[in-house]
Amino acid sequence: MKLGLQKRLIIITTLLLGCFLGITGWVLDRSFTSSVEAGAQEQLRLVVYGLMGIAEESGDQLVFPELLPEPRLSQPESGLYAAVQNADGQVIWSSPSLLTSEIDLLAFSQKVVPGTFLFEQHGKQFDLKYSVIWEAANESLFSFRVMTDSLPFRAEIKEFRRNLTIGLVAATVLFVFGQFVAVGWGLRPIRLMENQVRELEAGTRKRLGVDFPPELQGLAANLDRFVEHEENNRTRYRVAMEDLAHSLKTPLAVVGNELQGSGSANHELMQEQLNQMQNTVRYQLSRASSAKSSLITGKVALSPIITRMVSAISKAYANKHMEVEVDIDSTLGVRVNESDLMEILGNLIENAFKYGKSRIRIEGLLLTQQNYAGDSAQVLLSIEDDGPGIKPAMREAVLTRGTRADTVTAGQGIGLSVVADLLAVYGGTLDIHSGESGGAIMSVQFPV
Repeated sequence: MKLGLQKRLIIITTLLLGCFLGITGWVLDRSFTSSVEAGAQEQLRLVVYGLMGIAEESGDQLVFPELLPEPRLSQPESGLYAAVQNADGQVIWSSPSLLTSEIDLLAFSQKVVPGTFLFEQHGKQFDLKYSVIWEAANESLFSFRVMTDSLPFRAEIKEFRRNLTIGLVAATVLFVFGQFVAVGWGLRPIRLMENQVRELEAGTRKRLGVDFPPELQGLAANLDRFVEHEENNRTRYRVAMEDLAHSLKTPLAVVGNELQGSGSANHELMQEQLNQMQNTVRYQLSRASSAKSSLITGKVALSPIITRMVSAISKAYANKHMEVEVDIDSTLGVRVNESDLMEILGNLIENAFKYGKSRIRIEGLLLTQQNYAGDSAQVLLSIEDDGPGIKPAMREAVLTRGTRADTVTAGQGIGLSVVADLLAVYGGTLDIHSGESGGAIMSVQFPV
C-alpha cells in the first residue's frame, strides 16, 4: 500500500527525531553519570587527604587518633568506610564504620602505583585507593582506601534518567503534534487542488482556482489549459462529425429512394451497401462523441435511464412479450456522459430483446476491490437473456466491428464494438458469459 505525502513526511521526520533524541538522551545520560561518579571520586579523595593529614608515624607504622576528620567514619554502617594497608596488604588501621560491615578489603583488581589514585566500583560501593611511600616511617609503602555506598549516587542517576525520559517523550509528543499541524498546513494547497480536480471530474467546476502557492500555480494553469484544450477538441470533433452526418444524410436518402423504385438486379447488394454506409456514419459519429475528457463528466443515475430504455425498446419488440426484471438501486450511478450511457445500454438491451425468448434480467451492484492505491469502487451491470447465448469461441470476436455471431437476424455487427469502444474511453470493461438458461450475460463494469 502506498502512503500519502503527509504520512511519509510525518513518519520520516518522526524517525529522524527519534534517532536524534535517542542519541541526545544517551549522551546526556553518559555525561550525567560520569559527572556523578566524578563527584563521588572527588569526595573520597578529600577523605583520603584528610586521613593522610592526621596520620602519625610510630616506627614503620602509622597510627590515627580517635577523632577523625569525617564524622561518618566513626559511625558503624554510616556508608563511608576507610582502611590503611601496608605493602603486604595487611590492614593496619580501619575506621569504626567498618566494624560491622562485610566489605572485602582485598577486592581491588587494579595494581596500585604509588602516587596515583585508582577508582573502582565493587558491588554497591565506590572504592578509591591511593598508595604513598611514607618517608618518616622508614619509607614504607601504605595504601589508603576509602569506600562509600553507591546507592545514593545511583538513585540520583536514576532520578535524572526518569526526568530525562519524561522530558524527551513530552518533547517528542509535542513535536509530532506540531509537525502534524505544520505538515497539514503546508499540504493544504495540495488538498485544495485535489478537491477542485474532483469537482472538475464531477462536472461541478469548469476551471481550477488561482489561490495556490507559486509552486502549484504552474500546475494549476497547465490543468486548466488541458481541460480547455480537451473541450475545444471535443467540440470540433462533434461539429465536424455532425456536419459530415448532415452532409451525407440527404444524398444517402436520395440513393435509398432511387433504389426503392428501381428494378435493378443488384438491388439487394446495393441496399446492403447503403445500410452499411449509414451504419458506418453512425458508428464514427458515436466514436467522435466519445472522444472527450473524463474531467468533465458528472455522475449519472442508472435506474432512470434503464427504465426509459426498456420502455422504449419493449415497444419495438412488443410482439415478443418479453418479461423484464430490473434490480438496480436508485442511488447507483456512474461517471459516464449520458448520451454515451444511453448508447451503451441501448445496444445491450436491444440485443437482449432481439435474441431473448421470453425473459430478461437486468441487475446492478456496487463492488469494492483492493488495488495498489487502496479501495476501488466498481459498478457491475449485468444484462441476462434466455436466448441461445454466444459460444465461447465467438465472445471475443463479436466485440470486433463487423463480426456477428448470428447471421440470420438483420444487422451489421457493430453494436457491441461501439459498446466496447465507448467503455474503453471511461476505463470500463465488457465481458460475456453464459447464464443458467444458456442465454448470454453481458457484464459491464464502470469505475466509480
